[in-house]
Amino acid sequence: MKLYGSITSPYVRRLRILLAQTQYEFEAVNIFGESREALKEINPTLKIPMFEDASNPNLPILLDSNLAYEYISELLDIPALDWSQKNDLALINSCNDSLVNMMILTRSGVDTSDDKLYFNIQRERCASTFHYFNKKISDGKLQDWNYITISLFVLIEWAGFRNLFDFSSYESILKFVEENQHHVGVSETAPSE
Repeated sequence: MKLYGSITSPYVRRLRILLAQTQYEFEAVNIFGESREALKEINPTLKIPMFEDASNPNLPILLDSNLAYEYISELLDIPALDWSQKNDLALINSCNDSLVNMMILTRSGVDTSDDKLYFNIQRERCASTFHYFNKKISDGKLQDWNYITISLFVLIEWAGFRNLFDFSSYESILKFVEENQHHVGVSETAPSE
């Protein structure tokens, strides 16, 4: 098995943590640099992660973290996500996408703090999503370490690493991050420049 992605991508890190106790190869890809043209040949969306299993000749290179998770979960006999977990993953992905877009806009010289509809929607989406998960955690839910909690954990750490969201008033989220630092793969995959 081989996972392609960047060191800092939250979508890649989810899978790296999931696979932390499994033999696989990781190939770092710089989607904004020298790897861009080669990446475009494989994945027209120019997104990461990409996942391949050369031992399965019927499997194309998977071009999305959710597809990779689905395949890995079948391979490793991880129970399928239930509908509640799928909803939570959809919320995490939506918030993650909003923050990625805001980061790219900021890096492009756009002031995302402006009072503009697009920026306001992204900020509101993230605040309401983190409020939802903060309450869910404070209600004693999300205690198992699985793909949903891994994805949430990675999103929170990445948003903090990129200074994209202020979690100082989200006490349960901060506690959740602190309590999950011990898991295999967490420290080894922490985002760094």
